[in-house]
Amino acid sequence: MAHLHENLISLDEAVTLDGLFACRVRRSPQREAYRYFDKGSKDWRSFTWAQMAHQVARWQAAMRSEQAPKGGRVAIQLRNCPEWVMFDQAALSLGLVNVPLYTDDRPDNISYILKEADVNILLVQDAGRWRRLAEVVGDGGPLRRVLLLDDSDAARKLAAEDERVRIVGDWLPDDAGELIRRDDGDAHALASIVYTSGTTGRPKGVMLSHHNMLSVAHGSLTLLDCYQEDVFLSFLPLSNTL
Repeated sequence: MAHLHENLISLDEAVTLDGLFACRVRRSPQREAYRYFDKGSKDWRSFTWAQMAHQVARWQAAMRSEQAPKGGRVAIQLRNCPEWVMFDQAALSLGLVNVPLYTDDRPDNISYILKEADVNILLVQDAGRWRRLAEVVGDGGPLRRVLLLDDSDAARKLAAEDERVRIVGDWLPDDAGELIRRDDGDAHALASIVYTSGTTGRPKGVMLSHHNMLSVAHGSLTLLDCYQEDVFLSFLPLSNTL
């Protein structure tokens, strides 16, 4: 146990979820933050906390260019990947509210959620998913920007046909400088709206504040010892509240 070190961040220091991320970046910038399997190279790759902060800063800059109002809703429909975290952290740091979506949910369910939650920006895995969803969403409603993570000929074709659609690689700036940490973080501000599955009717949005999520995480640390040398495997979808 002598080689294991606790380096916990208190709720008072973090204040918000994006504040927690910024604190971790400051405390251990060169430690590994996220490890993932890259299908293209068929190899495991990783980001340090400093590298993640650089990427989140790029997403922050691109989101700010969309001029979404504070408290505005953004949604994400991706498989588990580092970009899920980058989008989420950038949105939270700008005072936006994230609406996570399951990748295999029905298009009519997703369309209902987008309209009911008043979503302005949507991040989607690929052209195929957006094509199926676009047939239901239509041209009206609050959605004004659709981001496609995967770059393909089909995605390029959709971007050319619909002015709302952008390829993430084109949308993100090459460099955005330092990670922005806001000074007006409110622990009790709305952070996310997580929708139920809709198996017994229309999906229902559960409103969760930064404090809701942070206090649950903090509570788990009273039962489970956590050290900075530990590696955690995330196998549930990141859109799952657990």
